[in-house]
Amino acid sequence: MKSSLKFGASLLIVLGLPVSATAGDISVSTSIDYVSEYVFRGVSFARGAVQPGIEISKDGFTAGVWTSVGLGEASSAAGDEIDVYAGYGWSLTDVISADVGATIYHFPDVAGSLFDFGDASTLELYGGLGFDTAFAPSLYGYYDIDLKAFTLEGGVSHSLSVSDSVSLDLGLTAGLVTADGGGDYQYGTVSASYSYAFSDAVSAYIGANYSLSSEDTLQFKVDGNGNAFTAKDNLFWTGVGVAAGF
Repeated sequence: MKSSLKFGASLLIVLGLPVSATAGDISVSTSIDYVSEYVFRGVSFARGAVQPGIEISKDGFTAGVWTSVGLGEASSAAGDEIDVYAGYGWSLTDVISADVGATIYHFPDVAGSLFDFGDASTLELYGGLGFDTAFAPSLYGYYDIDLKAFTLEGGVSHSLSVSDSVSLDLGLTAGLVTADGGGDYQYGTVSASYSYAFSDAVSAYIGANYSLSSEDTLQFKVDGNGNAFTAKDNLFWTGVGVAAGF
């Protein structure tokens, strides 16, 4: 459930700044991140995770693969995740862009976990708008066909240039989730990251995030019997990562 490469709605600073390299008109970007808590749309999915990804873009079309591997006891309790996504983006006006696509979320170890919803994979469709104005606002909608869940998420961000190679990136996302059978909730995340560009092709970041949820869907924990649960409605978590193009 990628928050930077995927879907355009989540802020880049949550999981790192993508770096791309162009071969002809094909752009390739890669990244690997460590997060102290894997938080997606106001829900904790693991306590500590490594999250690599790769994305290829050409003429507005984008496709990629992103994974999350829990560390320590979270590896067996939360299970791993593999996301495959594709989309297309285009300009509507000089300041408004549109983006549509689909994502397959795959959980190979979902059986018996906290997030055992009956299927190892779900398909989600998404669409949204981005605005090339102050604070770069965006608004996206997501619909998971298998879970019958709809998410509406908006975000703003701002980057402060400290030097030619250093920036301070700030952002805010907020959203609401509705699902058949109940389980509706609202969430938000405030983020800040310090980014350093080693070159045009390689960058790194360290970031801090504070998430809120209208339900106790944050702070992933495992009890003495190996049962996973979430315990809080707010959480501070951090991340570090490296991105590179080739």
